[in-house]
Amino acid sequence: MRPTLRELGIAVGRLPTGPTNSILDVPGTKLGHVSLQHGEGPLVVGQGPVRTGLSVIIPPGVGPWPAACHVINGYGKSLGLLQIQELGTLESPLFMTNTLAVGAVQQGYLEILRERGAFSPSQSFNVLVTECNDGYLNDLWGLHVRPEHVRDVLRDAESGGPLRQGSVGAGTGMGGFGHKGGIGTASRQMSTGAVIAAAVLVNCGRAEELRLDGAAVFGTLPRPHNLPDGSIIIALMTNAGFSSFDLGRLTRRATHGLARTGAISAPGSGDFVVAWDTGDADRRPGLEEAFLAVVESVEEAIWNALATAEGVDGRDGHRLEAVPTAAILGAARSRG
Repeated sequence: MRPTLRELGIAVGRLPTGPTNSILDVPGTKLGHVSLQHGEGPLVVGQGPVRTGLSVIIPPGVGPWPAACHVINGYGKSLGLLQIQELGTLESPLFMTNTLAVGAVQQGYLEILRERGAFSPSQSFNVLVTECNDGYLNDLWGLHVRPEHVRDVLRDAESGGPLRQGSVGAGTGMGGFGHKGGIGTASRQMSTGAVIAAAVLVNCGRAEELRLDGAAVFGTLPRPHNLPDGSIIIALMTNAGFSSFDLGRLTRRATHGLARTGAISAPGSGDFVVAWDTGDADRRPGLEEAFLAVVESVEEAIWNALATAEGVDGRDGHRLEAVPTAAILGAARSRG
């Protein structure tokens, strides 16, 4: 994993971060990944090359949790958003994977609940599965993410290993701004002691759009061939004690954090925001502070995905290069 933005000496925004500057700063939260990466050369559907994976965010405690969602652009195949929109609650962990693996992930988690006896025979269950399309690098139609991988990703999250970002888990085969995308996260500490944090799956944007604090990143550097319209999943998490209604207001502010990076939410993108609250006490900051925390944490999470991601070779000679560190530092210097 390459350095995060702050490890490069670049601070985004003006609010303080949490101790790990990640979604793990919401107490009790767990983040896990399973990366599937094998095979080289021409695409053989069902065999590879495979560049994909699965990531999960597990909230602390027992749900349901107050939640909300927002669709920035709806060209996506995620599962479970409509019930969150209707009832204002989240029942399951949040899973992130590739576009054609949504059903397999749902099946895998339902099988686990059935084995644990954590179900009612007469009731359904709303599993939240989000996705982006990694078909530029990956054998998408090979359906390589399978139900058994859900056990693996939950086990990885429970292990409490080091924080990983970039080309990992669901981010293994994703692209961003013409380069390598992936998983990123960041957090902000509120004046009330609560935390607002973001985690993203970046698979969107064009190279010429990319901005760091308003500065064009690539300037005179060669720009790679741009990918087809991509997507982004934005997860917001807090322990401030917000209602579903206020969480809905937070989800809509995530759009501003995305816009700060230069992305425009292309017509073929699936850009979704989900927010939930795990707090058991009222530590709500003022909404202006909370809105700023969302914008800053989303912007920095996207940048951490790009900064930490390593270049990856995929099918048919396709390759996505990492955003050059020199370009990041150059853009930061241009803004002082």
